[in-house]
Amino acid sequence: MDPDALREEVETWVRDDLITEAQAEAIMARYETADGGDRSRAVVALSVVGAALVFVGVTLFLATNWEDLPRLARVAVLVAAPGGAYAGGIAAYRRAFDRVGLACCLLGALLAGPSLFLLADLSAATVAEAWVLLAWTAIALPSGHALGSRVGVWIGLAVLAALVAELAAPSDPVVPVAALGVGLFAVGRLRTDRVGRAYGLAGPALALLGALALTRVEGRYAGFDLGPTAVLVATAAAAVLGAAVLFHRRDRIGGAWAAAAIGCVTAAAALALSTPDRLPETVAFVGAHLSALGLVAATGYLGYRSGSRDRIDLAVLAALAQTVSFVASTVVDALSGSVALVVAGVLLLGAGVAIERGRRTLLRRLER
Repeated sequence: MDPDALREEVETWVRDDLITEAQAEAIMARYETADGGDRSRAVVALSVVGAALVFVGVTLFLATNWEDLPRLARVAVLVAAPGGAYAGGIAAYRRAFDRVGLACCLLGALLAGPSLFLLADLSAATVAEAWVLLAWTAIALPSGHALGSRVGVWIGLAVLAALVAELAAPSDPVVPVAALGVGLFAVGRLRTDRVGRAYGLAGPALALLGALALTRVEGRYAGFDLGPTAVLVATAAAAVLGAAVLFHRRDRIGGAWAAAAIGCVTAAAALALSTPDRLPETVAFVGAHLSALGLVAATGYLGYRSGSRDRIDLAVLAALAQTVSFVASTVVDALSGSVALVVAGVLLLGAGVAIERGRRTLLRRLER
């Protein structure tokens, strides 16, 4: 059976709630293994390495020869680099070398950003970074959609998050980016294809990133600014609307996670804004960590209920990052020298064992 046709059929089964996302990936992995999977993985590996070498080579060329090139040559190189990558990808697709074509197109999406920034520098007019990021998003994100590539979509969404952070200035960008993540998650829950799964993982990743960033505000609460900017209002409205849509569609699991993410980020931000004038910094610090821990637990539960190993692993990574953050802000700051290192190391080892046990327990339950 053709792999693309099988994937479409499997995605239909997921949409009809016949199998989970984890089971869908297992089916595809087993089919690819039985039908030349080793060869396919070799092609993917070679394509990725080749694209990476081209990216590094272009970067080194520009870094070492940029000042020696005339203005027109610079423009030609900046246009030709991403354009050539996309042209090579299209040619590979036409010859049925899909994986090579995908690697080339992803390379084009990555090269588009640096090329746009350098072209903006060469321009006689002053171009704001927000416009450059918007143009990069307009190239990378549709490319990921057209290719049906999770990696391509993640590249586009990462640039979109950078755009939101840039537009949020001078206000702190943490909350708008986290709210964007909730909205993206809702979009992902409305789709069951590869693109939807990319949104469904990138959204929680951005929300967790925001929650973890709020645990690192200690010591600078007075400088934490969260003005009612248009970006904050727009992203917050998108998050609330996304949660409402999920509940309306009776997606209780997705709606519950979205509501939990909104509540955790809002609580941590409110504590940061109330400190140090109204609340002690210790209260804000503990509250921010509890909020982040709540979102980590909600993400792990979401992964378990939706049968997604990726979301479980994401929750585990977030839990490890929060543990490191907490230990660094308490034990390392309170103690000094070798004692701090020993105590911190023991605590991190214990936390790592506990988190890994929890992960294995959830994964075993998924396999039942």
